[in-house]
Amino acid sequence: MKPSAAQLCLRPYEEGDLQAVVSLFYDTIHSVNLKDYTPEQADAWAPKEPAMSRWQNLLKEEDTWVAVQDGRIVGFASRDGEYFDCLYVGKDYQRRGVAKALAERIEGRAAAEGHAKIRTDASLTARPFFEQRGYAVVRRQCVHRAGQVLVNFAMERSIQK
Repeated sequence: MKPSAAQLCLRPYEEGDLQAVVSLFYDTIHSVNLKDYTPEQADAWAPKEPAMSRWQNLLKEEDTWVAVQDGRIVGFASRDGEYFDCLYVGKDYQRRGVAKALAERIEGRAAAEGHAKIRTDASLTARPFFEQRGYAVVRRQCVHRAGQVLVNFAMERSIQK
């Protein structure tokens, strides 16, 4: 049976989610994002040995939400003020409404805090998703990581309560 958004539960990130979230991040970059990035770029973006303390701090300090389906984490998103930092959905849960549900939660919480806009740095892979949500490209960027150049896009959109 294919997963559906109807069975999806969003909840705040908990410290016990760390390993599942970091594994989902790695697996997503090394599968879904390979349509737009080389394996070497994926390795630079999501190394096999992640900086767990960095992840732990980021996920704990930001407004982080996880999407859970059938008892497992299938996506996560995080925000720092008006900056939409992370949005990742597991490879087997793409195009099932998970990213939309997470984005709506993040954008809604930013609007509730009084932010007039929300910004993100979208990958080549994520750009069409954000464009469908009304984000506009502000500029194309080249990010240097571990000897690789990764292209992404600074994007933003207005949000209202």
